Amino acid sequence: MPSPAWATAAAGAEAPSEFHLFEVVGYSRAKDLPTGMAIESSPFMLGGYRWVIEIFPNGRVPEDADFMALSFTLIQDVTRPLKVHALFTFVDQVAYHDPRVVRTNPITHVPSRVCMGCPRYIAREAFERSEHLKDDCFTVRWELIIVEDGLQQ
Repeated sequence: MPSPAWATAAAGAEAPSEFHLFEVVGYSRAKDLPTGMAIESSPFMLGGYRWVIEIFPNGRVPEDADFMALSFTLIQDVTRPLKVHALFTFVDQVAYHDPRVVRTNPITHVPSRVCMGCPRYIAREAFERSEHLKDDCFTVRWELIIVEDGLQQ
């Protein structure tokens, strides 16, 4: 079962960078899910908002079935979309965990209850040969920097 955890790292006077870890145990069973079916994290708080992460081992749509897709959803109502920098990495990709790297990602406008993310995050075959998959487990790190709050009027 997934075992999420989170932490915060401040980056000077800029908006803080926060992250959530989503561990998948039993990838060999998860990869048998049909295309469009996801492994979903438990809801969690990050940046003062409630989120879930979804991992689609066989893509979200048939044309992406050879790729793993990753997505996030804001699961609470906001008065306007949040503006965020967001980045998915595997937990062992330490070079990408620097908040300066996250800030180089384009700003994403995140409305309530809309799934957003990376439809072709990694080719499934490349993932299965990678060092990210260890003992039938892997951990995804989702980094978030909120640029503009969605609750302000």
